[in-house]
Amino acid sequence: MGVLHAYRFSILLMASIIAGAAVGYLAPAIAGVIKPLGDLFLNLIFMVIVPLVFFSIASSIAGSRAATVSRISRVMLAVFLATSLAAALGSLFFFLIVQPAPGSGLTLPAAATQQVPSTLAQLVRTFSVPSFAELLSHRAMLPLLLFAAAVGLATRQSGERGEPLAKLLQSGADIAIRLIDYVMLLAPIGLFAYFATTVAETGAALAGAYLQIFTAYYLFAGAYFILAFSAYAWLAGGTAGVRRFWGNMLTPSLTALGTCSSMATMPANLEAAPRMGVSREVSNLVIPVGAVIHKDGSVIGAVAKCLFAISLFQLELTPSVLIMTVAVAILAGVVIGAIPTGGMIGEMVILSVFGFGQEALPLLAVISVIIDPLATLLNATGDNAAAMLVNRVVTGAAAPTEQPGHGAALG
Repeated sequence: MGVLHAYRFSILLMASIIAGAAVGYLAPAIAGVIKPLGDLFLNLIFMVIVPLVFFSIASSIAGSRAATVSRISRVMLAVFLATSLAAALGSLFFFLIVQPAPGSGLTLPAAATQQVPSTLAQLVRTFSVPSFAELLSHRAMLPLLLFAAAVGLATRQSGERGEPLAKLLQSGADIAIRLIDYVMLLAPIGLFAYFATTVAETGAALAGAYLQIFTAYYLFAGAYFILAFSAYAWLAGGTAGVRRFWGNMLTPSLTALGTCSSMATMPANLEAAPRMGVSREVSNLVIPVGAVIHKDGSVIGAVAKCLFAISLFQLELTPSVLIMTVAVAILAGVVIGAIPTGGMIGEMVILSVFGFGQEALPLLAVISVIIDPLATLLNATGDNAAAMLVNRVVTGAAAPTEQPGHGAALG
């Protein structure tokens, strides 16, 4: 019952999507009539997403403390980046073998073959816009992210003079999140109408594409969960480290699956990490930060979304496109994870970076729903493996296993 409660909204969305797909397949004429409801939902999302991104990022940076950069934090960030890179490269290689073009055969009204600019031109277009007005658009996600971060940093460095703006930014973030909550109340209706229309236009090809993604993601993510985490534990503590890791993973794993939340899994991780041989000085920093910005499951999912969008819009898989795929996937997992409603922002970043039409947003959002249980498992429990690696680098050796009585306290 707890699992059903945790996934109740995802279940409702899946039911709406399935019902909409059935209407689109069985009664395409009705799908055409309700299409404006799907358009309304998309329009509302696009209206709210720009203030949400700006206020969320700017307020987060403006309100943060200038922490002293320690050896633990430097090693922690390096480990997070290394494991995210491993997840992105590994999943990209696997997906290119088993399903390189999951969106091929689908056609959206605005979809068109994309012309690939030079690498330098692509970078300039990705990270900047020619005017402030164009910055305030859902089609310029990365420039908006950078501008918001700059505003937050300038506000924090202004000290007392920046405090009024910092309070305003925080209020704006709270209001924007509330607006997103209002819009998401319409998600079941909006997705029902959108998928009814999409299935009426694409037929069974859409269901086949999602089945490919589901199969490929769960095959790779399941292997990554067992093999990669075992490898990280072995690097941190040899064979004994592998035994300690898997011997204390049951509670965090079940908590992640049952709550569908990396944050809710944090107490279980904090309890398990010392039993894995991680010092409290390391675990008390790595696990809370990792719950926010270390998400290997989301990185793998972002790679799948990128390949889906690339094939949907018939973009050629050139080396520069593959490099951009890895970069965007890591951005989605490491940076976007720190932003409220970050999954949606990550999907819009994918579309924005590659210059794709925003009408594909619901198609990418469904991938998040499909992969959510296993993605949450990887996101949440991967922090323990990262903590073991950080502990090994910082201390120079695997820490001794704590006694159960000491490991049970959260400190």
